[in-house]
Amino acid sequence: MNKYQTIINNLTGWGRSSDKLQAAIIIGSQARNDHQADEYSDLDLILFADDAEYFVSSDQWLHTIGKFHVSFVENTIGGYKERRVLFDDALDVDFVIIPCAAASSGIIDKEALAIFERGYRILIDKIGLEKAMSQISQKKEPYSLLPEEEFLNIANDFWYHTVWTAKKLKRGELWTAKECLDSHMKQKLLIIVECYAHAINGINYDTWHNGRFIEEWAEPWIIEMLPKCFSHYNKEGIKAALLSTMDLFRTISVEIAKRCNYKYPYRADEYTTKLVASMI
Repeated sequence: MNKYQTIINNLTGWGRSSDKLQAAIIIGSQARNDHQADEYSDLDLILFADDAEYFVSSDQWLHTIGKFHVSFVENTIGGYKERRVLFDDALDVDFVIIPCAAASSGIIDKEALAIFERGYRILIDKIGLEKAMSQISQKKEPYSLLPEEEFLNIANDFWYHTVWTAKKLKRGELWTAKECLDSHMKQKLLIIVECYAHAINGINYDTWHNGRFIEEWAEPWIIEMLPKCFSHYNKEGIKAALLSTMDLFRTISVEIAKRCNYKYPYRADEYTTKLVASMI
């Protein structure tokens, strides 16, 4: 039995009899066939309500579902709110709250589409949501390689921040330097890794989203280099990780430029690399 089944049953029973909830959908690992849920998986739900604020700020509805111990709210895809809750037995459930008015328009943006395409299961549907969801496959957009202009902008963004990080490191701002290196710069690196995977495997190659299962779809030599690209919280660790990240980004980007017949910003690369070397 699915360990979340009691929570699912309680939500479904309450939602069908309450005018507060108009629709509910399971997404994520609990609904997909590829990379199905395991013992560490959470439960991801989308709730549609006329009064979305009720689900964001009230605990009353949560008490009908189960005993919970931790709850907080954060922003999520499409600018909506997500209520994240930890129930008994370490059962973690994420509730994305969407106003009913968005069911026919704003729900299926590009990021959400990538999630829905992998599978969903409708629990409650009082607003004819099933018809809208059935059109998802018709809206699927294939991956397209980065246009040259965007590729160059990402590369220049990356090289700019190598110097920015080096300055923070030189000043002794370890937190700020590490945050930029292991967050902002890694996001740029991820985009380049995805682009490279498609450049060599085709546009239909599955790179998931937000780095999910990168160990499976990225090239093995890239995965082997990644441990050196993430830093410890000390000056030498950040320095070593910065240089490794620069090397990896350069190697992949130059290869993309060759394969796609793009320009590569050698001047930006060389100038910033010399600056970083002089500072750290």
